[in-house]
Amino acid sequence: MKTTSMHLMLSVAVMAMASGLAPVPFAATGTAYAQEAINMATPFNEWRLQWTRKAELGPLGANFDVAVLKTYEPVTTQLVNPQPGDLFVYVNTGGQNWGEPTRDDETNVNKHSRVNVINARTKELIASQEMVDLPGRLHTSVVSADGRYAYVPADNGPTAGVFKVDALTLQPVKLLDVGGVIHHMQVFQDRYILIDTFSMKETSGSTKRAVMLLDPETDTIVGGIRSDRLGGNIYTAWPDPKNEFIYLLMEPLKGGAGSLEFRAGAIGGTNPYWVAKVDPKDWSVVAEYPYPGLRSDWIQFDATGANMFVNGSTDDSLSKINLETGEMVWRAYTGVGPYGIELNADGTEVWTVDKGESWKGHAGRTITVVSADKGVWIDTIMSDGRGTDHVVLSPDGLEMWTSANDSGSVIVVDAITREPTARIPMPGFGDPHGVVFVAYDANGVGRVVADQGDFHGGIDPRNGNPLR
Repeated sequence: MKTTSMHLMLSVAVMAMASGLAPVPFAATGTAYAQEAINMATPFNEWRLQWTRKAELGPLGANFDVAVLKTYEPVTTQLVNPQPGDLFVYVNTGGQNWGEPTRDDETNVNKHSRVNVINARTKELIASQEMVDLPGRLHTSVVSADGRYAYVPADNGPTAGVFKVDALTLQPVKLLDVGGVIHHMQVFQDRYILIDTFSMKETSGSTKRAVMLLDPETDTIVGGIRSDRLGGNIYTAWPDPKNEFIYLLMEPLKGGAGSLEFRAGAIGGTNPYWVAKVDPKDWSVVAEYPYPGLRSDWIQFDATGANMFVNGSTDDSLSKINLETGEMVWRAYTGVGPYGIELNADGTEVWTVDKGESWKGHAGRTITVVSADKGVWIDTIMSDGRGTDHVVLSPDGLEMWTSANDSGSVIVVDAITREPTARIPMPGFGDPHGVVFVAYDANGVGRVVADQGDFHGGIDPRNGNPLR
């Protein structure tokens, strides 16, 4: 079913109030919809020319230390036994009950974080292991680029840490403290792990955040940046397709999630959300891009890296931004509270999972599909999952894998027919966040080929190199 016209008019009105722009009439689909998207871009593109840089000039790098809280005795018994040609999916789950009032007799019984492994071809859960030394709470899944280690965050308080886990025995090797509460993690440059944080411990409860690069070979931070020199707070970080730059979703200091300004949708005008483009060679901000949506959760790039797609979790929007000019190409509407964004294998469709993010107070159940070139609505998919957040295209380009934390499951959707094909329950109704594909070569050696940071290891179905 399509988004109702009443909802669309309300979304336009919210955007208009937040940005000071007059709403424009909405047309439903097809050519009229495409022209609507173009018309909506015009006032924003005029307004963005008034943008004033937020970040300080010059190199903004900061130093970060990693503390080893605990080391574990080696375990040799493997719970995961890959064969040549196998494709596995690693999924971390936590111990939160996200939408318990909306469920019948479905409660997350996990007290700790878990790492779970799924056979991507049979859609069967083949192994799972609990991390017992910290309470379970997390928002991400990641595996080192060489497939050797999974990293499993735990806790959101002063004892927050991350377990370094052997990817085959599923036993912890170390418990690390990176100095903050981890939000997202993903492979960067087929070597490092890109981390963004909810908060840093030394800020005494402040929401100031940081982005850093962890080297899994040494478990040290090789570089990073703190939000206090960026003119706002970092929310999440995203590598571009070539892994040359890191794009930071920025929010105003007084407009973060949970603030009255955010919940009222009263962010705009002189206090908008924006994207900061950072060069990790010296951690300087080389460009800033204001965007019209109210607080994005995700950045996705087209196959060429010429444009980025950002959503608005508060105003149910999706925008396409040209990275050379900063202009908005189009702005479309999604379902309620969009979170993850992904493109299909030929790059013609943009999929957004409608999580019901933030202040909306309920778990979304749909995926919105629009055309990548003009933002024209194509389909709304009933995803068979509630509170779906992360979405990753399989490395063969045939499936969309999503983590539905409110359903305690991973949902697989056929990327061609747009029909859900599998629902994989997590142990104890654990809440999954993110999926990581690890492929094994003819010698049984693993490598990460896809995660929330897109494709890795030379695999890229959008540029003619799918996993075969």
